[in-house]
Amino acid sequence: MQRRLTWRAGVAVGALAGLAACGGGEIVAVLGFLGSAGGSWLQDDKPAEGPGEVGLQLRNTCGDGSETCFINIQPASGSQSLYAAEFDVTFTSNLPGCVTSGTGRASGTRLTLSGCFSGDYVNINQALSDDRTRRMFFNFTPDLTQGVWVEIQTGQRRFAFGSNADGCELTTPTRPVAVVLSPADIRNPAGPFETTIASFTISGDGAAWQGRFVGVSGMRLSRGYEVLELQRQPGTGTCPP
Repeated sequence: MQRRLTWRAGVAVGALAGLAACGGGEIVAVLGFLGSAGGSWLQDDKPAEGPGEVGLQLRNTCGDGSETCFINIQPASGSQSLYAAEFDVTFTSNLPGCVTSGTGRASGTRLTLSGCFSGDYVNINQALSDDRTRRMFFNFTPDLTQGVWVEIQTGQRRFAFGSNADGCELTTPTRPVAVVLSPADIRNPAGPFETTIASFTISGDGAAWQGRFVGVSGMRLSRGYEVLELQRQPGTGTCPP
């Protein structure tokens, strides 16, 4: 009898090991979402976009009435774990109706800031409150260089990066990888409002892949009908110079 396991944000990796130990069969893995923190999220003035209103319409009526509206969110530990789907945060804010400082928690796609904000990450650069009255944007691009990126469906393909522009697939011999990211530029009226992966080219593997980040430590890439999903995992890998 086959057993199926769906791996969602916040589900421990240990569940996979437990299934294997029980003699389980097919595993259906789904990328977990790790929320982004460590900077100032800016408030959109019009979360319900009208004609011609795309992305951030920056609100500048906070504080003394003329300040940019923000929530600065930081991991409570001082640095964000790239492998934990849940972590505590601290924050400061000048938004009306928010406490000026406090604590909260990121849990998968959920972001809860006590006395200030409760909602979901839309992607790594955007969060929307449960009542849909507050939309926040954050300029952020994940650092690819930490850990090893593993293809989650089979666990056979592994990648390491020396920068956000180059790395390799950890085969024998290794295969060079060239990456082109399109970073978010939320203050630009034209955006982009989400950091995406414009090109992910594996030497000898045919045409380039394109895609987007699934949280801080996931990538969903596609090439025609093909899909390649990578999850950051602890470990090290070395690419040739």
